[in-house]
Amino acid sequence: MSSIKTLISAGGKCGIERDILNEEYKNLIGVDSGITHLYRLFFQPTHLVGDLDSISERDLERARKDEAIFIELDADKNKTDLEAAYDLALELDSDEVILIGGEEGDVDQLFGILLLCASFANKIKTTWVQNDYSIYFQNEITLNIDSGKMFSVIAISDLKNVIIQGARWNIDRELVLTGSSRTLRNESIGDEIKIKIGEGKAAIAVKT
Repeated sequence: MSSIKTLISAGGKCGIERDILNEEYKNLIGVDSGITHLYRLFFQPTHLVGDLDSISERDLERARKDEAIFIELDADKNKTDLEAAYDLALELDSDEVILIGGEEGDVDQLFGILLLCASFANKIKTTWVQNDYSIYFQNEITLNIDSGKMFSVIAISDLKNVIIQGARWNIDRELVLTGSSRTLRNESIGDEIKIKIGEGKAAIAVKT
């Protein structure tokens, strides 16, 4: 059975172009004003999630015409619109989320997105695609990249049995503590890197 991929478009800056997103997505979720990015990239949203406080009237009307499913949230709520979008992705049985938008936001927003994606990592695989980075939230990955590409494994929690192969600084079953710089600013030496984390939560950021 093929996996169910969901594209979530958050508000804020989105510097990517359509050719980066060349996969098939069963669900396309616009998070409030993030629906603008979907339209700019020639996607038709299936869902619109949020309190709708920042979406333009033009995009709101277009979403209605496109028969997107509206999930309108109260302005006073105990979760962000993006977290509600992730909850929806799980309800839709998504196996993987591609996240766009949210670039260059306020510091608390950027940290919030990183931690949110990491918190869902055991339930759903996420790749946050940005203009100059791809950030992967999963504990085992093989990446085909050019030699000399910079990447970091950001330890959001203590990481046990970390393995990194194909890098300038390889690691073999080491413990990497939360916030450690041990796995930051590494570099590929071939056309493939392999990363495996036995236990813990991490963000794997690769310069594109």
